Amino acid sequence: MHRQGPIHWLEGEGWLVLSGGGDWQHGETDLVDAQILSLVNLDRPMIVLLSEGTQERADMLLEHFTLLGGPGGEAFTLSQMTREQLDTPALLSLLSEAGLIYLGGENPLPLVRTLFRTRALEYIVNGFTTLQQLTIVGTDGGASALGAWMLSPILPEPVQGFGFLPYTLIVPHFTGTEATPMLRHTLQTSTSLLGLGIPNGTALALGPAEQDCRLETWGVGEITAVVNASLLDDE
Repeated sequence: MHRQGPIHWLEGEGWLVLSGGGDWQHGETDLVDAQILSLVNLDRPMIVLLSEGTQERADMLLEHFTLLGGPGGEAFTLSQMTREQLDTPALLSLLSEAGLIYLGGENPLPLVRTLFRTRALEYIVNGFTTLQQLTIVGTDGGASALGAWMLSPILPEPVQGFGFLPYTLIVPHFTGTEATPMLRHTLQTSTSLLGLGIPNGTALALGPAEQDCRLETWGVGEITAVVNASLLDDE
């Protein structure tokens, strides 16, 4: 497990990027998105996986990255797919060739529930941890899904995420005032030990071992960390 201060993340050969989101159609994420493309192998395709929305919107997001200099690739909307479709040889082959996986959408629940315990998720994890050097980007709900736990406006308690960041709960679109008390309350009543609040147009990038597990903040905002006292005691 990689570690910088109280932040732990899955040991891998690629970058892990947590983006707070924003309106990419009006340039709000351009600084972060250009930084993402500076990290990846542009000879490998990009795969976009959105939790909800239309196929047209998924294709437009992929085109947005292509216009910024990205490699092109394939885009999918998980709300329109079955778990069986995620495990087809054609999609698994795409995942094994990818240099960049983009997980997005406003609601993390469909993302986690559709991908959980699929071969597709195994391929994503394997690509990140091996010499495929896959970069994984979580934006909006996709950022929430990469944590150990995530908050949902429709559920009273935190639900389990993918766990790329153990002990962590990630809040995108973070504005502070209302979300900070919510984070503190959640950390006091759950097993999550660290809350990360990431505003729009901002990202936290977690580097691989060959980059000395570098931790970088990109974009225009500041990231808020709310730390459980038990985690500080472990330092």
